[in-house]
Amino acid sequence: MSTLNVTQIKNPDAASPALTLNTDGSVDIAISALSGGPLAGFRNAVINGNFDIWQRGTTQTALGYGSADRWHNTFVGSACTLSRQEFTLGQTSVPGEPTYFCQAVVSSVAGASNYAFLQHRIESVRAFAGQEVTLSFWAKADASKSIAVEFVQVFGSGGSPSSAVQEIGVTKASLTTSWQKITVTTTVPSIAGKTLGTGGDDSLRLNIWLDAGSDSNSRTDTLGQQSGTFDIAQVQLEPGPVATVFERRPLGVELALCQRYFIGYPTGTAAADLNELLGIGSSYPVQSGVSATRYKLSNVTWPTTMRVDPVVTWSPTEIYNNCTGFSVAATKFGCRSSAVSVSSGPMYVTLATGSISIDAEL
Repeated sequence: MSTLNVTQIKNPDAASPALTLNTDGSVDIAISALSGGPLAGFRNAVINGNFDIWQRGTTQTALGYGSADRWHNTFVGSACTLSRQEFTLGQTSVPGEPTYFCQAVVSSVAGASNYAFLQHRIESVRAFAGQEVTLSFWAKADASKSIAVEFVQVFGSGGSPSSAVQEIGVTKASLTTSWQKITVTTTVPSIAGKTLGTGGDDSLRLNIWLDAGSDSNSRTDTLGQQSGTFDIAQVQLEPGPVATVFERRPLGVELALCQRYFIGYPTGTAAADLNELLGIGSSYPVQSGVSATRYKLSNVTWPTTMRVDPVVTWSPTEIYNNCTGFSVAATKFGCRSSAVSVSSGPMYVTLATGSISIDAEL
């Protein structure tokens, strides 16, 4: 019997070896299906990193959440407009045939404290604490420009939480007018000895800086102020020192992940139609023997349990049978109407015009 002594086996045209033989006799195998196929799992901690889910709308000028789910438009002094853009069918610049990317148009206003960045908030400051992580995404600009990335540990509100830890993994990258992959590997600090707030809203935050006055130099590797158009696609954050193939989760799964934080019911078209039948209820007597006046109850169950009890906003309302007395929980929304005649029939909760937002964002 003969022995072949090698440390790696690699196709001459491949970028990396398929097999790596370790000194202890074990073998590391590179299997593409585990990083990019149906067996991928949940490596990517960024929700909606592929920019497929836009429950609130496809454009946004305001500060905060408002367009691409789980992405926070953050700016002071300067302005930033976010919008959904569609890839050309068959393009090969960004792999995997993604459908959309996020475009940010920045109008910079001179000022040391002014800035604009795109932010993603990962639930729990425990996320990746003390671990090496790798961030990867695709980006381009309307001209040669730079962007910067930074992680921030936020220990929440309420009580006496520790101060936020900023300037984690600060890295500046140069962009051109062509798509290129940006990769940043860093170690997230340990949270040993830190104190959480009592509000349940602690998080690990990713900032993609687009415009930064001099007050933010240490957080952006002196990015500087700039106006322009920035395109971002396929954002992924995963454990370890290597950026693997972008993880594509099924759209239904990605939507459910987004709906833990926000659920939106869109505008209908005609007030007379039950465009969005949200719930149906029943009536019961106020007291035994009284049939002329009854209560009517209706519950709307959310498609998934939300992070916390959400804030529900109706704008405007179109509700059959005067739904009043709202009750909101992380799993459902309830309403009731009193002094409703039995003959008026069952109670429907419908949306014919306007919209409903159910918000449990970080």
